[in-house]
Amino acid sequence: MNTLLKRILLISLIVLAFFSIWIGYETRPVEGRAEKPFILNEKSDFQKLAENLEKEGFIKNKLLFYIYGTITGKKSKVVAGEHTLKYGTGYKELLADLSTLDRETEAVEMIIPEGITVIEIADRLSKKGITSRDEFLKTSKTWDSLREDQFESLQLEDKKLQKGTKYAMEGILFPDTYFFEKQLDAAEVIRQMTDRFIEKTESIEIKTDQTLYEWITLASIIEKEALLNKEKPVIAGVFMNRIQDSKKLQSCSTVQYLLDKPKATLRRKDLKIKSPYNTYLNDGLPPGPIASPDLQSLKAAANPEKHDYYYFVAKQDGTWSHYFSKTYKEHRKYTNLSGNY
Repeated sequence: MNTLLKRILLISLIVLAFFSIWIGYETRPVEGRAEKPFILNEKSDFQKLAENLEKEGFIKNKLLFYIYGTITGKKSKVVAGEHTLKYGTGYKELLADLSTLDRETEAVEMIIPEGITVIEIADRLSKKGITSRDEFLKTSKTWDSLREDQFESLQLEDKKLQKGTKYAMEGILFPDTYFFEKQLDAAEVIRQMTDRFIEKTESIEIKTDQTLYEWITLASIIEKEALLNKEKPVIAGVFMNRIQDSKKLQSCSTVQYLLDKPKATLRRKDLKIKSPYNTYLNDGLPPGPIASPDLQSLKAAANPEKHDYYYFVAKQDGTWSHYFSKTYKEHRKYTNLSGNY
């Protein structure tokens, strides 16, 4: 064997040794034996599962976990629901836990519809026995329950809320189908719903100069104002035109948010309610979101349609659509036509 071949062989053995050591380190169970609930959504693929396990600290390397699951055929065995995973377990045990619900607490399906508020979410969670209504509302008043990575993803510069904000978590609890274990800590429910928001919105590009929180706030107003997805970018454009021209938003939905029970039609006295959420009295956006927007509303707020409309009013013809106007005079014509105030 010549010298060059010996050197190549030696280098190959050294590389293989280092690679083996690295593989051993990366696949070694994470230290600790603490347990933690882990939600596996039925819509999640195995790659996303590996990413979430790495994010939650159960594994060190998502790629190696993915390869292991693929080679062993275990990736097709995992089942959706609420699992209780332990830190300090290897790939084989983790996949065994994720492949059965037989020894897990039964997961409760929870559907959170778009346009829902924190108070309405609390009511639904309480009725299902998932968490305490009062504790959920109390925890939702601040961002304190968020993990550091969630805080950074949402680009919340500090934990100071604008004066008058009702619930810090309003708008950030993504509307979707969840599987929750009963009697969960309210903060854990909030973190899971916030994770879903971050996961669903990470690919959306905001094409305005809004901050992320302002974007969510605008999207929540669009969600409550528009019933047709095709009109959402148009309505977003109306609000952006008004903001850029220093006109009050005059959104009825922000006033409805202040009422104990929404009204079919607001009266003039309702528009005089003193609150930072009342966009008939205050300039710009309210201090925070007023509901949980869906993806279409978030996309519309991120990329509003460019046009010259400054007003809109709902038609009363059963189509759920709106009249859009460039001038107040035209708007008044449509207002009278639709039978609104």
